[in-house]
Amino acid sequence: MINFFRKIRKQLADDNKSLKYFRYAIGEIILVMIGILLALQVSNWNQNWKQLKQENKILQSLKLDFLESKERLLETMSMQKNVVRKSVELIKMYEGKVPKPINDSIIDYINFGAYSWYRAELLTGAYDAFINTGNSELIRNDQLTKLLAEYFSIVKSGFEDQENSMNLLSYMQNSLAPVNIHLRLRKNGPRIGLDTLRSPKESFAIDFLFKQDAFFGNLENKTTIENLRYNMQLKMLNHITQILDILDQEIKIDQ
Repeated sequence: MINFFRKIRKQLADDNKSLKYFRYAIGEIILVMIGILLALQVSNWNQNWKQLKQENKILQSLKLDFLESKERLLETMSMQKNVVRKSVELIKMYEGKVPKPINDSIIDYINFGAYSWYRAELLTGAYDAFINTGNSELIRNDQLTKLLAEYFSIVKSGFEDQENSMNLLSYMQNSLAPVNIHLRLRKNGPRIGLDTLRSPKESFAIDFLFKQDAFFGNLENKTTIENLRYNMQLKMLNHITQILDILDQEIKIDQ
């Protein structure tokens, strides 16, 4: 093609057709510029397409992690809510506001209320990998970028007051150390090689329990913290739901 234009230019020059030659030269320059611009456009399009593919891959990975985290958080919140409810009932029994149920129910309140503690292990792998690549600019949605940064900042700094709750749990167990063995769930005995027979000192252990003011003081504090932890988990769940909604929108746009 270039040789063809050169022949025409040479012919025009030989014929001393200056004006036509000048016009031709301008046209040739324009054609070259158009070719360069088209090449740049194609190159930019290819680059943008690669970035879109990378972004979509990142969004898909983030979505999988958030879906799993949401499932884990919902499971933890269900158990956490039960911990608070049973702990409150136990405190009401101690205060004489509700009648004491049978021993089996009280033991259940102790083991699945007072002595229970749950925390969801939220996934951060996809986000960590994304940040470590140094390609944070690949996510174009500014709102999503902001929400992700806020969410993982809270997760990694510790979004629950777990240390105080665990300390209180330890104090409570120590308060009942002399009778803990008589308050265990009998169905769990075989797991550690014990029988399933009711302890002959079960009633004595329960009477001992309701005389331990320190136990119930710590239980009230722990229950307050557990309720705060539940509310924080609820906020994190709302955060996850919001992020998942944006991820779904962005993934649909890229497809």
